[in-house]
Amino acid sequence: MHRLLAAVVAVIGTTLLFAAPAAAAGPPVPVPTVTGPIPVTANSYPFLATDIDLSKYGYMEEEYFIEGDAYRYDTTPSNDPAVTATRTETGGPNNDGTYPFKTRIVVRRPANASDANGAVVAEWYNVTAFRDIEWNWFGDPEFMLKNGYTFVGVSAQKVGADGLKAFDSARYGDINVDDNGGFPTGDPLSYDIYGAALNAIRGNRASGPDVLGGVAADTVIASGESQSCGRLSTHYNKIEPLQNIADAYLLTVCSSVLRTDRPDKAIRIITETENQIERPDATYPDTAAIRHWEVAGGSHLPRLAWDRVAEILNRDFLEIQVTCNKFPLSLVQWPFTANRAISGLVDWVESGTAPPIAPRGQYDGGSLVRDQYGIAQGGIRFPELTVPTGTNDGVNSAAPGGPIFSQFCGLLGSNTLFERPTLDSLYTDFADYVSQYADSVDAFLATDFILPEDAVRLKAISRQFPELRPTAPMVTHRKKTSGKVGLTWVGTEAPDTDFLVQRKSAKGKWKTAKDKSKGSNLVLKNEPQGTHSYRVRSSTVIPENNIADEYTTTTPFSEELKKVKVDRTGPKKPKIKVKGKRVGRNTYRGKVRIKVVGRPDPKLPDGSAGVGLNRKSVPKVKKIRKKGRKVIKVRTRDKLGNKSKATKVVIRIK
Repeated sequence: MHRLLAAVVAVIGTTLLFAAPAAAAGPPVPVPTVTGPIPVTANSYPFLATDIDLSKYGYMEEEYFIEGDAYRYDTTPSNDPAVTATRTETGGPNNDGTYPFKTRIVVRRPANASDANGAVVAEWYNVTAFRDIEWNWFGDPEFMLKNGYTFVGVSAQKVGADGLKAFDSARYGDINVDDNGGFPTGDPLSYDIYGAALNAIRGNRASGPDVLGGVAADTVIASGESQSCGRLSTHYNKIEPLQNIADAYLLTVCSSVLRTDRPDKAIRIITETENQIERPDATYPDTAAIRHWEVAGGSHLPRLAWDRVAEILNRDFLEIQVTCNKFPLSLVQWPFTANRAISGLVDWVESGTAPPIAPRGQYDGGSLVRDQYGIAQGGIRFPELTVPTGTNDGVNSAAPGGPIFSQFCGLLGSNTLFERPTLDSLYTDFADYVSQYADSVDAFLATDFILPEDAVRLKAISRQFPELRPTAPMVTHRKKTSGKVGLTWVGTEAPDTDFLVQRKSAKGKWKTAKDKSKGSNLVLKNEPQGTHSYRVRSSTVIPENNIADEYTTTTPFSEELKKVKVDRTGPKKPKIKVKGKRVGRNTYRGKVRIKVVGRPDPKLPDGSAGVGLNRKSVPKVKKIRKKGRKVIKVRTRDKLGNKSKATKVVIRIK
């Protein structure tokens, strides 16, 4: 719920009155002046402005500047995380401990405030790559956009500020988070700068517009990934007890120890990259306010985030390329568990419903236990581990002589696709894999570390796996046809996939029936006559990205669909037998008995049998008594309706 700053009792203009003694140096959290939204033009826009069509979700993006005065904090007097920091109240231009700052925040919110769900995720930008990057946002922005969350990115550190100035000096030239160079390292003002951003989110500002445009900030979640997760862990332990400004914390892929005597809710998510060293319950407990979740097989940087950030990093920074000893980035989609954490934190704060306690990784002698495929055991287990198509882990390293960003290979983990004999031993075909995967998703959903909407998305992701052969084709109508053959199969739904369909005649040679079918349904028109078998395989183009060149993967052929008959030839001409008292050529006296004898369906051009005579097309024996000239003309049909040539007999009855 929205917290009131305990010390604030009134706001008059821009002057704040406090219940604290008169000697107090200032408010517990800076109350900023807000400017904005900052205009966007073709030549000036927020760094890493989203490339998502926000209007499709009813959202908008705005950038604001906030400025005020920030204190420093002494966070190092004790290694004990439970020791609160002390605020330094000396130094600065006025020798009161404060230093002026100016920074920016980026807000992505519902355009209509009534569409917001009241929860704000405020991400402390990560600056490890020398630029402000909101890695938790990039993990899965669609989750927040579809569910009414408000996102705020906060620039709090010098490295990020320097990167902004390098990107657009006219827009960001007067940003100041380091006393204009007075604090070249350490970012001592960052905690108050972040707190000031949260104050603006809360609606507490000295002047300027409401940065949320009327959206109510009922629950504010402080979010940070990796390096910024470490900063926010310090904030949780040592600054939040002084500020009381955040409601909850989402801390991803850092292993900082959290104090256990605070009421503020926190969920820490770590992956195998951070979990190679055991994190014991004694040091990383689950408490009344903390949950520690370990995602097995995940990598520090999730593939989902990499795929979403690559293009706009190329646009606004540079193309980040790496050369690692193993193919980088685990395919374990742990941002979906971060979604569960965000939802769980809101429930925990607002209703007291605690998220589940997660299983921990399994260790033997201090090392993670792995199965025969090298997959780590224990922890939160995505279907990529329980229905594997390769080994996903959090382990990697830079290959010699690679680009500069290869130094981050250790954070990327890896995925190593199983070789085809292993895949074939695990899954009969694509449908078998998808079925097993769906069952695994359902079981995973029951553990409560993923949301139902993301379980649906996981199943959709599995249907794009391109390496398993399709099922044997099935005919969509019947296996006997006069020329049109409808086929369907279950195969990958990956984009840029073509299916090759082959036909084999009774003579045993495979030929292409259709070389590029875009989907798993196909109608072949005017197929040649014969008894055919059909099979199919897929070829998928995997597009180029920052970690791999474009390539094409082609599966083995499916099992065969056999004995499909294509027959456009009618039966042989029937015979007509006339029995009676003949008194001349084709002339009879009295009653005549007419019998039609059907003849068999001829062989097809490939030597196989035709579909066979339709016995119902052969007329029954007929007796004729009426005098006069009679013309008897008969055709028969095969089981597909193909007609024979007509047989004609003319008789006269006296």
